[in-house]
Amino acid sequence: MTNTKNTSIAKVDPEKYNSVVSHATLRDIRLVGTKFDLKPEAIEIAERKWDFNITEQLEDWTCDNEKGTLTGIFSYSASCVEGRRKLLNVTTRYMCSYRLSDLCDDTAAYHFLKRVGRFAAYPYFRAIFATLTQQSGIILPPLPVISDGPRWVNSPNDIKSRSLKDDSNED
Repeated sequence: MTNTKNTSIAKVDPEKYNSVVSHATLRDIRLVGTKFDLKPEAIEIAERKWDFNITEQLEDWTCDNEKGTLTGIFSYSASCVEGRRKLLNVTTRYMCSYRLSDLCDDTAAYHFLKRVGRFAAYPYFRAIFATLTQQSGIILPPLPVISDGPRWVNSPNDIKSRSLKDDSNED
């Protein structure tokens, strides 16, 4: 079982990463913490256009091949700022767990959570942000969606062989 908070893991082997993608099935998403902070002066100046500051982070993770589970704790935070002042801040923590149908490499599992797992709970965070701000009487536009690169990682050899096949089919 691997459990780590601050990991600087090297690059992932594409085959091992794709194995995690193939064998990981989302099992559960749970809210494990939330904080809402609204400055009183925000209510008076709520009509102005504020800038959003949005952050997300994989705080902790566990890969337990014996139990066939992969779990990540993700934190999301959105602040409305005017100048340097944070007038509104919503922070949440979600636990996302995956069922593993086969043994998975720890490094690949970590990268899977960093690349794919972070998308699982973000829609729930957007909903909480919208609900809490609306209940405080402040109507804001929806938070933007997050995006990232492709879900599958291809090795340079796969890309090169596909390119060669495509070139040979043109004849």
